[in-house]
Amino acid sequence: MLAVRVRTSKAAPKRRLTWGACLLFCGVAACSAPPVPPEGDLFSQANREFENRDFVMAAQFYDKLLEQYPFSDNAETARLRIAHAYYLGGEYEKAIAAFNDFERLHPTSEALAFVEYSVGMAYLDQARPLDRDKAATENAKLQFQRVLSRYGDTLYGRLAAFRIAQCDELLAGHELKVGEYYASIGKEKAALSRYRYLVEQYPQTDAAVEARRRLPVTDPSGEPRS
Repeated sequence: MLAVRVRTSKAAPKRRLTWGACLLFCGVAACSAPPVPPEGDLFSQANREFENRDFVMAAQFYDKLLEQYPFSDNAETARLRIAHAYYLGGEYEKAIAAFNDFERLHPTSEALAFVEYSVGMAYLDQARPLDRDKAATENAKLQFQRVLSRYGDTLYGRLAAFRIAQCDELLAGHELKVGEYYASIGKEKAALSRYRYLVEQYPQTDAAVEARRRLPVTDPSGEPRS
């Protein structure tokens, strides 16, 4: 009698084990992935956080809206609110970048005057004390001049003109401080040079009035004294 050897396959159990593990993994992944909130819910929550002045959370919700629904009808508003939230939260460099991104992505938006003015304010709010670096004030003035040239007959154009005068006062004050420093260490020529520059560049400022008092009577930049 011949013995019949029955061969058993070990591949089938392995295959079943592999498919089972795969199904288990997929099931766990499906359970762990939270559902995407509806677009309207994300937008409403972002607006609530913004109105409650929680600008960090507001920006996060607007970002999530743009991430999940990049072609949303609310995308333009969300990008504008992100930039504004950064500004109101004191994150000025992020605000400038976000406003510039908005301008690039929405070149025909009705909000561009506000956007460009806000960039200027983000620079101006970083202005240092009068005896410190003046780069932020100079950047602010350049931005406000841009706004004035583009939107001169609008509210933001008139606001920009006011801010330019404010920047001039700050820049003139800086020059006066530098002149005072030179005078305090005995560098009279350097001090007078600063006063002359101040009077020539910012003649309508309060600092210019003070600088004229410190110039010699015969100096062409100064006012005649009685």
